[in-house]
Amino acid sequence: MPPSIKAALKPDLRFREATLLDAFLERPVDLGDGQRPSQTDLMAIVRLEGGLGILAIEAKVDETFGPTVDEWLSDPKGDRPTRLARLTRLCGLLELDPGQVGSIRYQLIHRTASALIEAQRYCARDAVMIVQSFCPKRSWFDDYRAFVEAMGLGQAADGTITTAKPCDGIDLRLAWVAESITGPFKRLGTARTVPALTELGRVQLSKSFFMRDMLYSEVAMIHGLNNAPDDPDLAIKAGKRLCEELLEPLQDHWGRLAIRSAYRSCEVNGFCNDMQRKKKPGYTCASNESNYAGHIWDRLDADGHMGAMACVVVPSFWEKHQQPGDWRILARWIHENLTYASLYFFPTYWAFNIGWHEKPERTIKSYASPAGLFTP
Repeated sequence: MPPSIKAALKPDLRFREATLLDAFLERPVDLGDGQRPSQTDLMAIVRLEGGLGILAIEAKVDETFGPTVDEWLSDPKGDRPTRLARLTRLCGLLELDPGQVGSIRYQLIHRTASALIEAQRYCARDAVMIVQSFCPKRSWFDDYRAFVEAMGLGQAADGTITTAKPCDGIDLRLAWVAESITGPFKRLGTARTVPALTELGRVQLSKSFFMRDMLYSEVAMIHGLNNAPDDPDLAIKAGKRLCEELLEPLQDHWGRLAIRSAYRSCEVNGFCNDMQRKKKPGYTCASNESNYAGHIWDRLDADGHMGAMACVVVPSFWEKHQQPGDWRILARWIHENLTYASLYFFPTYWAFNIGWHEKPERTIKSYASPAGLFTP
């Protein structure tokens, strides 16, 4: 466990010597009403003297705890009677008065109830809901303080666990832990909402290509990963050079291009590479570091240079040139006409990686026969 969490738990006799047994990221917890579960950032199972304990960690940078209870109940997108029933159930678990929590952030209520429910499921007698803040400004501490007071746990303090409150057979506690963070800071620009991703996809990289064309990933789709750049400005800048200087002239000469795989986020590429190292079929990604300024457009390479890569197919070329080694016709044309950085050909449809880079090496390699380095 992080030292900050250990320090916060130390004053509590039950959690003082807690040792981590298991932990689950993005843990969904059924709140018992068949509605949407509560999803805790990290749910940890710890060993205590004579039993188990639960730590429910809610990590924050500076995002809010969401709507207050009154705002949540008034949201026209939800069914008010259903939400009132859920609120009544959760308040019953936490021994709160549903009529007195209108100004409390709803997220704090259902995350804390999740810790209690998980404790019951594991036959644990002790649980803690911990807010782990990574914000230098300690944003939203006042909302946490109001919740602590509503729970009847006295004054909230940074870095200290509250006293225990018996709730439905579980001794429940709360804690706020502020991590020591030093700057300067650069906020990630990763699109994490539909409107943000829509706007990113609308960015036109060249006369024919938009950012949306470059974001599709089977790996991301199957595994629910976010294939959007952390640094959209850098990704767009590199992507425009790739599209304007390589893909457009290639398409103008040979006809429509089919984008097989273009941009990959560190999350998607890293996952894919991990699966490849485990020899899982269908995963073919090099390491993140070797893909910086390649398929990972929003990272500079080790030398500080910008680049972008896409795997494409030229359907009209494949239709006419399917003899062994015919991929070299296309490779030679690209070599003679475009300022590419690297080419890598594959047997299926003569698909190939084509890369733009600030410092192009102009190398051509192939998995298709004849495999290896090709010198036009």
